[in-house]
Amino acid sequence: MEIAKNFEEMIVLGHKISNEIPEKYNDDFFKTNIERFSSLVQDKNKLFNILYASIYCKEVYGTNMTEPAMFGFFKKTHEERLKYITWDSRFLYYAFLNKASENHYLDNKFEAYTLLKPFYKREAILLSCENDYEDFCDFVKRNPDIFVKPNNLELAEGTHYLNCGEGVNLKETFNNLLKEAADISSIAVKRKVDHKLILEELIVPSKFINELNPNDMSIVRVTTVLIKGKVHFFYPCLRLLFGNGIEQKGEDYSYDALIDSDTGEVITNGKSGLGNSDINPVTGKKICGIKLPEWEELKDMLIKATQLLPNTRYIGWDVTHTDKGWCIIEGNTNGEFFYQLCVGHGLKDEFEELIGFKVPSDFWKSPLLKKRNKNN
Repeated sequence: MEIAKNFEEMIVLGHKISNEIPEKYNDDFFKTNIERFSSLVQDKNKLFNILYASIYCKEVYGTNMTEPAMFGFFKKTHEERLKYITWDSRFLYYAFLNKASENHYLDNKFEAYTLLKPFYKREAILLSCENDYEDFCDFVKRNPDIFVKPNNLELAEGTHYLNCGEGVNLKETFNNLLKEAADISSIAVKRKVDHKLILEELIVPSKFINELNPNDMSIVRVTTVLIKGKVHFFYPCLRLLFGNGIEQKGEDYSYDALIDSDTGEVITNGKSGLGNSDINPVTGKKICGIKLPEWEELKDMLIKATQLLPNTRYIGWDVTHTDKGWCIIEGNTNGEFFYQLCVGHGLKDEFEELIGFKVPSDFWKSPLLKKRNKNN
């Protein structure tokens, strides 16, 4: 494939690619992405140029549509772009590190809760059929404010808050949840949907978390890599979520800053797809230099959790801090490498050295990815 040297050449080649694969880059594709990015880019010509350049990056480097702008690909050289672990290339690392037959322990949210219950520090139940009504009533009496998640979807698809307090018709609410489970789509996930919901006691953030962003839940993404029995913490990152918080897709609605894995101190300014800032956009306070509470306790908790999953050697843990200490929100077997945004360069070489496995620059020719993309 022809290699673009700059943004202008990306636009030309991306336009050519879209014409050559009209079934992939059709009207629905452009409509979806125009709606997605129009609030960020008002100039229509500029928006189409970004979309065409992103199509080029998607085909050559395996990015999704947000990564080229987020990682600054439009201003980087081809050699610099090759150093990034992208949306598609990451799956080859997961295939090496994680035993696919055991991914269900985390992909299935209730299985994960059952296995890691001491680290969740909150109640949860599985809702799957009409026989669960009595358990549902008992649960919401103890926990009138709950968080609802499809049991095995990704990217926060279908998640929402729900109040079941005074005045709420529990039978009607229960029936609506069953209908919601039955209607779940599999658009955002590649595994079979089981049409079940997990209902969780609402997480109550600590004072520290509330002060970071009083409006939405803030989380910490800690990536663990298990190599020869040792748990490595790979570029932990503080994430301030905006919009509708954890109901939104993190790569579009977050402000991220790197954390020193040894000390728990934030060591960079906050960064997002919109740019960099040394202050928290909500509070106006500096983000760099913040020290996270009970950092060693968090690391100890994740070491224990990771050791319960010895054949899942790459996990992206989402955690937050509460008055009960740190708790796991969820673990991801295919967590993306978004923290490369904070680092400012690709982490491919460093990651490959850590795990002892290299992905070739022409990774898109891999039979694994060809099969995956064919199924998309």
